[in-house]
Amino acid sequence: MSTSLSRFPASVVNECRLALRRLVAVFAVAAFTISPLVAAAATPTACVRWTVNVGQPIYNPPRVRDGVVYLDTVQAGGPNVFAVQDGKILWKYPTDGAIAIPVTLGRSQLFVASDIGSTHFMRALDIKTGQLIWDYTRHHPPECMCSHVSHYLRHLLFAETDGHSLYALDPQKNIPARRLWVFFGDGAKLTAPVVAGGVVLFGSADHCLYALQATSGSVLWKRNTGYSFVAQPAVAGSVVIAGDRGGNMFACAVATGKTLWTAAANGPIDVAPVIYHSKAFIAAGAGDRGIYALSVSTGRQLWYHQMADYTNYAPVILDKALIVASRDGNALGIDPGNGQILWTTDLHGVPFSRPVVDGNAVVIKVGDHRLVSIRARTGQVLWSYHTASVITSPVVESRQSTDVKTSTPVTVYIGTSMGKVLALEGTHGHGAG
Repeated sequence: MSTSLSRFPASVVNECRLALRRLVAVFAVAAFTISPLVAAAATPTACVRWTVNVGQPIYNPPRVRDGVVYLDTVQAGGPNVFAVQDGKILWKYPTDGAIAIPVTLGRSQLFVASDIGSTHFMRALDIKTGQLIWDYTRHHPPECMCSHVSHYLRHLLFAETDGHSLYALDPQKNIPARRLWVFFGDGAKLTAPVVAGGVVLFGSADHCLYALQATSGSVLWKRNTGYSFVAQPAVAGSVVIAGDRGGNMFACAVATGKTLWTAAANGPIDVAPVIYHSKAFIAAGAGDRGIYALSVSTGRQLWYHQMADYTNYAPVILDKALIVASRDGNALGIDPGNGQILWTTDLHGVPFSRPVVDGNAVVIKVGDHRLVSIRARTGQVLWSYHTASVITSPVVESRQSTDVKTSTPVTVYIGTSMGKVLALEGTHGHGAG
């Protein structure tokens, strides 16, 4: 015989209903939390080739060259720069100042910069020994080298200072001749610069796209679009392509600034364009959520694909696929020729990094604690790696042979908030071929 709730007092009925809602909510949260771990457990786990504990949190992505991992730590009590190889610390340099940006690799020097506190510095270390080569320290901003972004090109180091100015240094000269020129903006934040044909190109929150002469820093031209720039421009030969937060996409001649074409999106352009085979691929943000394929020469729209959500990261091209990490928790492989969806892979979480190319696959940071490797051609998940620590964005140094079927596993490097550097590899023979 069934019992009706109406036979009980209203207070009892309400308590039962509230308890039931709480139970349902607990199961829903548990399912949401556990489902990524269950999905990760269904795929091979990356092998840890080696690990080393540097004893301090690592939040900036490391840099890798010839099997040596260069990284910085952020703990205020003792920040350091390290060089690590095969799980062994080669050298350590104490910075005596907290570091806010990743280290930058030059030809024979490693550059480290800080913009925290009253002392701002840019320092050059010998890449093999970690010994200090020069120190460019300033105590009174903006005369400082507090870099948010730095670029090394031939003999010039371009360093964006406090987000509003741009410096060029010759790292081989002695102080005070080291600084070649400085561009002071009007307080508006600058995008990361790109260098092409002796011209330094960048956008600004003051609504302008700038072109400076690389040797002198003089302004060659600027274009005001009426909207701020946050995405780094891209260069295709003699053409610079950029997008602003008003959804304007355009191409200019690098040498003269002449506008070659314009196009419009229905959302802001917050990530850098990607150039591939005479095409420019541009991702639009909220309100649009689309990927545009435009002709580099004419700006004509070749195709358009609207996603379920927009992406915070520029796509990558690999193995005839345009790979996009969407905020809805999916990675998409798109045919760059016609815009058709080749595959969709559920990441079981929000992507927290741009896809990183490792040869025939990409590696994506998902949330704060997980990496996923995906085959570019098919979207197959090759391996995953989960850790309780917060991890940096992945950095890949490929050791792949020319024969894809017998390729050796690639090495993926990450740092963790627990102070560990890890070298990870996909499991050979588990779909990595």
